Amino acid sequence: MQPIKFIVTGSTAAAIHLSVLWLLVDLTQVNPLMANPAAFILAFIVSYLGHSLWTFNHKQHVLRNTLVKFLLVQLLCSFVLNQGLYTLLLTYTGLNYLMASFIVLATIPLITYTLSKYWAFK
Repeated sequence: MQPIKFIVTGSTAAAIHLSVLWLLVDLTQVNPLMANPAAFILAFIVSYLGHSLWTFNHKQHVLRNTLVKFLLVQLLCSFVLNQGLYTLLLTYTGLNYLMASFIVLATIPLITYTLSKYWAFK
């Protein structure tokens, strides 16, 4: 059940990420590489709350401790990998910015699930 909850929460966060990215790029003409961090921040909030309260709902975890660990997982793995792969795809391929973001968002979850389950929310 936990992997399904992780997928649902992660998919919701990814949908928010892609929606915010689209809004910022298409409606306000922000550069995709600049819009991506803003989209990431909003998706992070949804992801943390969903994983903390639902996916890894351990009564014994201290929210402050899990927040710091989850933030590290997200910043080091998700954001660095996300922004790095996104930059590479936008720079070296002719992919649309949303397709590039979708590809990146589909490749990171296995790493974040493993680190979240066995370290951040342990």
